[in-house]
Amino acid sequence: DIEIDSISIAGFGSFRREVFYPLGNRGVVLLRGTNKDFGSDSNGVGKTTLAMASLWALTGSIDARPAQDGRVSDVVNDFSKFSEVTLRGRLNSKEFTLKRKKGASSGSLTFNYDGSDLTLQSLKDTQILIDEYFGTTLTRSIFHGQHALDGLLETTDAKFKEELSHLLSLDIWQQATTHARSKQREMMREVAKLDGMIALRMQDLEQAEKKLTTAKQYVDKRKIEVESARKAAHEKEQLLLSGADHDTSDIEGIILGVQEEMKEARSEIRTLEEEFSIITKEGNDEINILRSRLEEKTTSERKSAKDVQFWQRSHDSASIELKSAEKHFVTLRAEWNLGPISNNSSLITPKTCRSCGQKITSSSAQNHIRSSVEKQLEEATKRIAQAQESVSAASEALEKAVDRARIDAAEVRDCMELIRHKEKYHRDKTDSIRTKLKQAQDVQSKLSLDLAAYSKKAKQIAEVDLIISKLRSDVERVEDVFNTSMEMYQNQCMEVERIDDNISALKHDKDALTNEVKFTALIVDVFGTKGVQAFVLQNVIQALQYRTQTYLNELSDGSLQLRLELGTNDSIVKKSAVRDPDGTWRNRPLSSLSGGQWRRISLSLSLGFSHLASTRGKFRSSLLVLDEPLTHLDSAGRASVGKLLRKMISSNSGLDVPRDGGGIGLSTILVILQDIAAEEIEECFDCIDEVVKLNGESVVVVDEGDILTP
Repeated sequence: DIEIDSISIAGFGSFRREVFYPLGNRGVVLLRGTNKDFGSDSNGVGKTTLAMASLWALTGSIDARPAQDGRVSDVVNDFSKFSEVTLRGRLNSKEFTLKRKKGASSGSLTFNYDGSDLTLQSLKDTQILIDEYFGTTLTRSIFHGQHALDGLLETTDAKFKEELSHLLSLDIWQQATTHARSKQREMMREVAKLDGMIALRMQDLEQAEKKLTTAKQYVDKRKIEVESARKAAHEKEQLLLSGADHDTSDIEGIILGVQEEMKEARSEIRTLEEEFSIITKEGNDEINILRSRLEEKTTSERKSAKDVQFWQRSHDSASIELKSAEKHFVTLRAEWNLGPISNNSSLITPKTCRSCGQKITSSSAQNHIRSSVEKQLEEATKRIAQAQESVSAASEALEKAVDRARIDAAEVRDCMELIRHKEKYHRDKTDSIRTKLKQAQDVQSKLSLDLAAYSKKAKQIAEVDLIISKLRSDVERVEDVFNTSMEMYQNQCMEVERIDDNISALKHDKDALTNEVKFTALIVDVFGTKGVQAFVLQNVIQALQYRTQTYLNELSDGSLQLRLELGTNDSIVKKSAVRDPDGTWRNRPLSSLSGGQWRRISLSLSLGFSHLASTRGKFRSSLLVLDEPLTHLDSAGRASVGKLLRKMISSNSGLDVPRDGGGIGLSTILVILQDIAAEEIEECFDCIDEVVKLNGESVVVVDEGDILTP
């Protein structure tokens, strides 16, 4: 909701000096003009300039004109260096101030809202921020110029849809459609990619099957060689054993016992090494966690120290402000001879003016001085109270910051002590394991020496086994070749199986993606312009037609209809109908309407759009500007406009519209008219303001003739 209270302009158009113009809660206001430079012609005196200055402050532009040769600097008065427009009001019940300034080569824009300066670094960024706060239906909802080229009835289908889009919530559907299309294209690319991958893997499978056949033939050949080598080695071994005593059970048992002990020793060493590694890692992890915690505590301690410094500075600053306020208060009392603060001296009004030295004789002037001094004393007292509150708040925050700093320092010390304790604990634990590991390694060394001795003793026995071992080695070599070929064959089998599984997985992924592509296409159709979006657009078009017809009934006494429909190709079809004397409706092309009929429909459509914007919660303004709304209307049409304006401004509106959102919330309707047209509906106006142009300069006379030129 936007409530516009007032506007101040200076150096803007024909307004050279600063002019203040109220726009809040004024009812229906007639703005007419008088040109004292060129007789009775009121054109060019600055009526539209004044009315559209609010639009310039908000958007940096004025109402659309047929000509395209205008420049922004054209708004600057010929005798001024720059134009300045200040707009004040409330946005969603919070005060705002907009000030736009433009010179021949530079400009500025400031935006204050709810007591905060929201002005950004560049004028462009500030304008974008203002558009975000005030919305995009601003121009269409408030300002209705006299030039018909920008009317909704005259606009193109694309422009009409663009205007309606500001009232719709199509973003989610458009985003869903865009996302679905993007996802669909992405998945189709993935399907094509999977097709290529499947073709490549099929080639890989063919090559792998050829290698598998070759490997199978190689395995069969090596198997025959193994069987032949085993048979020859067995015959030679039986021949050697039959000619010698080969009982080696005792020495072999001893060696096996020593080897078993060595195995246990190695197992114990591995266990101790693993335990040492685990304990070391756990200790390091725990110490690292504690060190991270120490770093966090140290960071918190530094932050607490900074907070103490910050609140100390805040306390000092607040104390200085308190002393300054108290000094100002004492100085003020002394200036007016009021004595100390504890002295309830009454204010003695001076007999002469302190500035010019002239005598002050009137009681009203003395009362004014007394009121001014009392106001200064009250403001000084409030300043002292505010400073005292700031000192108290800063003192409390400083005390809390000091306490927090002490706690953080204690926590840092505790954390450091805990780290030292944990480091000693883990160091003692690892030293114990190192001792055990050294003992196990000594045992292993002794067993190694014993094994070497027994092996040397068994050397003589091994001489007998030498030939047998060589024979067995030869067999093992052949077996190794066989095992290697068998392993290669098995690996190739696994490779074929892996490729086949990969092809199956790729085909499965392709089928799944193909189904998702079909489903995504369905989503695009459902969420697209032919689906949900068309339904939503149809809904808002029907709502716009209903509200437009409400205003059109008032303006045409129920003799005209405007029908809005969504065409088969998503175009917006505008049709009109005229009621015959017998009560029947006859369709008429818009191009065949008279100027008055066209004006009634165009004005009703514009007002219906504004009403729809307000009731849908998109934008509601307290101000409506109508520039020459009676153009092409006959006497009855002008009277209908006057009655409609009265109903629109009334809190108990007689308009037949549903109360869905509290109405359009108008408190001021500013109507720009020529004198002749205004005389016929003069009784509908609450105020009649006049723009007077004299000696090339315009001023404003508000209602009773007070020229507002502060």
